[in-house]
Formats: sequence, structure tokens, C-alpha cells
Amino acid sequence: MAMSDEVRSAPRYKPKEKKKKKTFAEAFIPMKGDPPGEIVSKIIALLAIVALIVCGIVLGVYFYHIYEAKQNNLHIDSRYKEINQQQSAEADPVQTTVTEVDENGEIIRQPLVNLPFADEMLAINPDYVGYVSIPDRVNEAVVQAADNDYYLKKNIYGQTRSCGTVFADYRDNVSDYADLQSDNIILYGHNQRDGTMFGELDYYKWDDKYWLKNPFIYFDNKYEHSVYVIISSFVVNTEPEHDNGYVFDYQNYINFNDQYPFDTFIKEITERSHFFTGIDANENDKYITLSTCSYEWEPARHVIIGRKLRDGETTDNIDLSGFEVNPNPKWPAIYYKYNGGSYQG
Repeated sequence: MAMSDEVRSAPRYKPKEKKKKKTFAEAFIPMKGDPPGEIVSKIIALLAIVALIVCGIVLGVYFYHIYEAKQNNLHIDSRYKEINQQQSAEADPVQTTVTEVDENGEIIRQPLVNLPFADEMLAINPDYVGYVSIPDRVNEAVVQAADNDYYLKKNIYGQTRSCGTVFADYRDNVSDYADLQSDNIILYGHNQRDGTMFGELDYYKWDDKYWLKNPFIYFDNKYEHSVYVIISSFVVNTEPEHDNGYVFDYQNYINFNDQYPFDTFIKEITERSHFFTGIDANENDKYITLSTCSYEWEPARHVIIGRKLRDGETTDNIDLSGFEVNPNPKWPAIYYKYNGGSYQG
């Protein structure tokens, strides 16, 4: 069939030519001949890409360090439990005050012997001084340096890590004969959001009666196992302007003396505590303090204090029946400013 003139004369369809895709270099790297506006756009896009990559790397390193810290903690805690299960009670060195004296009036002391776990940890880090635990909440090796800054960002292996390591105040005498140890061993640890370090001490704030579930702190120095019953948990300011010019400097009550008397210490930690335990405490007892950041305001500290079990006391026979929630704990003035109320002392 012959094609009509009309069909013959109709213009033929020409498909559009596909636009050639730009390479990464052409799209983002300024080239010779690019107009000024396009050069600026490319530079901004390049900076955004670099920033995105850097943020990705930083986040990746951060989450890896969290994972690494947890794995380190699990490994050390596993070794701690394994070694202590193998160790018999007879292996514990004698730590009590020695009353024997020689002909010159010098005290005769039996030599101190490291606990087996301490030997293993000292091979990893010579700054190791102990291990602190609260069942299901805290399981941490403790170190001590020449200042209170070094282990803020160093892990037990000496690597630079933001989570740091739980450390004892540099002024404390932690591992020694019992009568020569400091009156109050002060341990610092970060309040990690993932629950490691001292990140789960908040349970003593969130749950008014949590003390009844976990009233004890277990602490081993290099030479002996010790147990402390918690007698106080409170939040305190570190800046004078947050409490009408006053700071309860709990961290300086290392040895009770005229400057830092026991009477002031016990009064402050009792009035401020979220609960009353009914556990008696006196100047002749030994204490442990766990200190971490708190987030009611910045900066604040959450402090938990335990009294060492006395001779004859055990976790089974100590009287815990005197517990009651403190209806009006003493907070710094900044707390009442934002939450209302006042302290009725």
C-alpha cells in the first residue's frame, strides 16, 4: 500500500540525547572553566562530605571504645571471679592490727602477701590497688596514680580512652596493714551512660528502697577482702555558688582530724542521705566512698558511702531492719531553686 504524501512529509521523532552523568570529580571537585558559583557550591559540598566522614569515624571510634571497655570489663571480672573461687579462705593474709612489740618497742608485723588476683592485675598495671563490686551494678578494677587526673582518660591497660578507670584518691593509703589504711578510701569513676564504671549507682537515687536489695560494697585491696555496708547516698554540689557559698568537701575526709572531724562528716552524710539505715557508725570505723557525676545540675556529684563491717559482723547477721526513706534529705540550694521546697533541718 502506498504511503500518503502526508505521512511522508511528517517529521521523524528524534529521541532526546541522554545527559552524560558526571563523575565524582566533575560533580564535586572545582575544575578549570567552572563558573564561580559552581566552584563555591563544589567547595561547600566537599566540606560537607569531609565533615560527614570525620563524624562517622569519630562515632565509630566512640562506639568501638564502648564495646572495648565492656569486653575488658567482662574479661577482668571473669578472671576475678575465677581466681577467687579457686582461692581458699586460709590463703588470705593477716591484716589486723598487730599488738606485739619487740625489745625496742617496735611493732612486729607479719609481712603482707598479695592476693592471687592482685598479682595478675599488677602484671598488667603496677598502679592497681584494688577491685570494687556491688552485685549486678559495679565490677571494676581500681588504680591509683600520683594525681586525680591521670586515669580520667586512661584505661587499665594505659590506653587513652574517654571512659578512664576507677581510681582511688592519690592521697589515700589503700593497701597496707589494716590499722595504717586511711580512715576513708575514696574511689572516683565516670557515670557512663552504658552502665559501666559507676553508671548504675543511680539506682540508689531512682529507687527509694533499692538499698534493701543491695546494701553492701565489696572491696579488695592488694592484700585483703573487705565488705562495707552502705550508710549514705546523696547528691552534692562542687561549686560554692550552687549552695549559698558552701561546699561539703566530702573528698577531703580521708583521715579524720581537727580540720576534717568525724562529727561533721557523719552529720553531713546523714542529713543529705536519701535514706536512713539505722546502722551505727563511729570514728574508729573504716569507710569507703564512691563518687561519680550526677546530672541534676552541672556540675554535681552522686556520693555513696559505706562503713566497713566490724569483727563478728557478716552480710548475714548485720541488722538491716532499721531502714527508712528520708522524707526530707538535705540538698544544695540550687536543687530547691529549680524543684521548689526547702530543707527543714
